[in-house]
Amino acid sequence: MAAMDTISEVPQAPIDHTLAQRWQALLAEQPNLRIRNAARELGVSELELLLCREAGSVTPLVADFGGLLKAMDPVGEVMILSRNEQVVHEVTAAFHDFKVGGSGAMGLAVGDIDVRVFFNNWHYGYRVLESGRGGTRESLQFFDGHGRAVHKIYRTDGTDAEAWEALVARFQADADTLPALAPVLNPAPAPQPRTPVAEVELAPLQADWAALKDVHHFHAMLKRNKVDRLTAVELMGPDWCRQLQTQPELAPSPLDLLLHQVQRSECPVMVFVGNPGIVQIFTGTVSNLRRTGPWMNVLDPGFNLHANTDGITAWWVTRRPSTDGTITSVEGYNADGELVITVFGKRKPGQAESEAWRAEVWALEEALCV
Repeated sequence: MAAMDTISEVPQAPIDHTLAQRWQALLAEQPNLRIRNAARELGVSELELLLCREAGSVTPLVADFGGLLKAMDPVGEVMILSRNEQVVHEVTAAFHDFKVGGSGAMGLAVGDIDVRVFFNNWHYGYRVLESGRGGTRESLQFFDGHGRAVHKIYRTDGTDAEAWEALVARFQADADTLPALAPVLNPAPAPQPRTPVAEVELAPLQADWAALKDVHHFHAMLKRNKVDRLTAVELMGPDWCRQLQTQPELAPSPLDLLLHQVQRSECPVMVFVGNPGIVQIFTGTVSNLRRTGPWMNVLDPGFNLHANTDGITAWWVTRRPSTDGTITSVEGYNADGELVITVFGKRKPGQAESEAWRAEVWALEEALCV
């Protein structure tokens, strides 16, 4: 396979040999600390920390990420993990018919594994071997240009071992051409600033919102009106958007209340979680719910969700018109105004939203809207 753009072509930087020692000292103090949190405490990227692991445990991959995901079908069951700062989304299933757009910048899979991928934010890929209490874990991990994890694919007991090894061999970069593994990492960018309300032309925004025919046109509508998503939601008024208030005597967060509602009713939902490189989607019912400190968790076979609701500072119900009728979502935003989780009712294009989902949202609004 021709290497379209290998990691070896990225300028290399000397490895900080003291970083591994600093990491080990930190783990001695906090043995259960995850690598993402350790990197934050040490003031480095997750990728920089990953590359401090012992020789042979981290192997670079050719940067043909679309080709790799297209080749996942024979591998069978895997666990995929995507996250942002507040929410972790894990699905255990098999890839089926991953497609890459003509330009190669976008890709998607629709099925038990349901993802929308934005490859412009995928810069580095590695096969990773990690030792733990349960033995050795193996994964394929992908990072953006700032060393932030975009997506991870874990081998499971249900993975076809022969197909997995063949995939890794096919997409492994030539280690002989890599004098050093550590890429040059740019500082992570600051969050996008919120749009000042005074700069938003409200009448055109409201007219464009009311004229929507497809929820997939929503981002283009925001761009056309030069407004960020949360500011638009805040300005639309109660006919389209209503803010949910947290009432600790009822539930630690609106997410707790919503998940417990749909657990009891067995109303199927769609849970979207993403970052600049991917949106990962789960569709189905939820059953095993557990609150652990600031984290609200779904711990079901095939689907795990971990949401740090302390970091989700605004919750909204939004309604958007479409040719299929009104589409209702419950959305969580962090303190930077970034959307970190969205919950819809289960629906396919061409279908109307279910009355069961609408009833759940109305119940949530009754409990949490002022």
